[in-house]
Amino acid sequence: MRIRENKSGEFMSANDGKTIQGQKIFLDEKINALSENLVKLKLMYSENPDQTFGEETLAELIAQTQAAISQLTLQRDQLRNCSDAIGQPQDSELENEEWEEPEGPKLEMSRSLKDAGDTPQNVENAPLPNNCGKGEYLEIGETYIPVVSSRKHKPQWEAIPGKLKISGGRKFSEVTFQKESGSLTITAPPGGKLDFNEYFHWVRLETIDNILEGTAELRAFQDIYRYFKQKSENYERLVVGKDDYEKKAQSLTRELDLITDESNFFTLLSKCVRSRIEDQKGFYERARDIFKTLRFLREKDEQSVGVITPVDRHYKFTPYYRTKLAQFAALINRQLGLGNDVYREKLGESKQPPSASETLPARGMTVVVGPRGTGKNKIVEYYSALANRPLFRYACSPDKEERDLTYDVELQDGEVVRIPTRILTAISTPDAILELDEINLLRPNVAKFFNALFDCDRALFLDDQVIRASDGVVFVGLMNPADYDGVEDLPDTIDDRSNVMTMNYPPLKEVDRRTGQERFTIDEALILKSMVGVLDKISDTQFERVWEAVINGNGYVNVTGDVIKIVKDLKNILAIAERTRKTVEAYKTRYGNTRMERDISLRGTMDAASFYSDNHLWDTDMASLQGWRPPWNAAQYAVASTYLPHTDTYRKGRVDRDALMLILADGIG
Repeated sequence: MRIRENKSGEFMSANDGKTIQGQKIFLDEKINALSENLVKLKLMYSENPDQTFGEETLAELIAQTQAAISQLTLQRDQLRNCSDAIGQPQDSELENEEWEEPEGPKLEMSRSLKDAGDTPQNVENAPLPNNCGKGEYLEIGETYIPVVSSRKHKPQWEAIPGKLKISGGRKFSEVTFQKESGSLTITAPPGGKLDFNEYFHWVRLETIDNILEGTAELRAFQDIYRYFKQKSENYERLVVGKDDYEKKAQSLTRELDLITDESNFFTLLSKCVRSRIEDQKGFYERARDIFKTLRFLREKDEQSVGVITPVDRHYKFTPYYRTKLAQFAALINRQLGLGNDVYREKLGESKQPPSASETLPARGMTVVVGPRGTGKNKIVEYYSALANRPLFRYACSPDKEERDLTYDVELQDGEVVRIPTRILTAISTPDAILELDEINLLRPNVAKFFNALFDCDRALFLDDQVIRASDGVVFVGLMNPADYDGVEDLPDTIDDRSNVMTMNYPPLKEVDRRTGQERFTIDEALILKSMVGVLDKISDTQFERVWEAVINGNGYVNVTGDVIKIVKDLKNILAIAERTRKTVEAYKTRYGNTRMERDISLRGTMDAASFYSDNHLWDTDMASLQGWRPPWNAAQYAVASTYLPHTDTYRKGRVDRDALMLILADGIG
């Protein structure tokens, strides 16, 4: 190992030398960074095509990024040809530039579009099998994640007149507001709460007079409503990004606004059956309120995007989590009937997804098993963001009854109202992810409720209706390992219908396949790096080189003494956390003698690293710190300062405090 302190504080390594090989490494990293930024830009474009950065639109940034990738790829290929011709690396005049590694997984964007310059909204793609969406796909290793593009004809709220009734010698029809979402009919009564909408929960609709009087008013309303639907559908068909989009959108918006304008309303009415309506003023006021309420519901629905998780740009997808994401995506593909081998082969040959005849029926669910704090929820959340799928989470518990899984019952204005649960909302939302947290806590007789949903039927059979899963819906269950003491088994009926993957903490050590030597992995250290402010100027790629040199003795780097100390302290924090995790696992699986209930999770190591950074423990006199015990080092003090206070918050905390003190007494680091 060759480590040299650089008093200027600048980072240097052997790979940054002025050689053709160094240039190729630099270009590869730049291409990877731009490719990841391209993925993020396209995800942002799918969510908000009109967003701008300064004077540039997202479409312009996407085109510029694609052009830059092409240019850098050409330069890299030219360097490869040069090195191949001379047979060895040669010196070059390339200067050592600093660059920032983007957050997120190493993804390669693949396209099923003919024109690489087109954006997803400008080109029609072949639909993916089982109607699970259409658009581009992300490639992680050998696994493909279909990215769901926004559906042009998603379910909309409608104003539905009822049958004519006769009361007191007058005929009337009451208008209700409904939306058909899959097999689920959602109703919004005037004056009622928007309980079907998570984002606008408890907002009430305005109370309106939604009564149409007589056959003439009913027919006139239906004629004007047809006009409203036609204009609304024309608006939905507009393609964002086309030259005439803005002009047509403004025109259609004005026409829709004119429906609630009194003079224009009567102009429309004159083309229908105006002469037969006795109370034209009253009819206008009632129809105006109905159309305003309908547009209000549609607008609120458009804003209800909170269930589609945004990409967390601060979350580090290390090599371990990248592998797990690929494994998770492969199981989701299998659940959708996209056999990954067939899918990969078809995409590799023609850049087109397989036809429906080459896929299996969608069925089953995916179960992720792992201890708390290992990132089970996070990997589902990140997949949701990348695939552009709405995510609905439902917490399972032993006290849940079958009726609790379908409707919540609530008293509103003296009436009992049934509100669909997140389960029904999720399976009725196209391309959604239904996440059942702690699914193993459901009692076996309650878990049977899901049998038909996880089979090829993909439906819930209730007493009064059948709720079928919408196209592309996927099911994910999360649970702690069943061999932990006190953890319930996954019910057989669910286990038989599931594909299971295990999610543990990133391994602290692994055997290098090339050398056969044990080495410390970079995974969790990369996560802790972002907690230490003085490491901000070092990119993730550069940090990996420092880690390899300082911790594993591989390679050569030129860094300051502070950086060397910090890297060693981060390794020691992880070593202490690893001891607690092994102790808890041994105790809960009844193989260990030391009792410990709660280990140091990923959140715990991040808290310790943040405390370490805030207090500059790498250059602080430890003996002057409150609560320090000799011979603790900086890592031991950071862990003790962040973990021990929590032991006062739960009954068995004293036992955990004693267990940690034993671990710290071993003098790790």
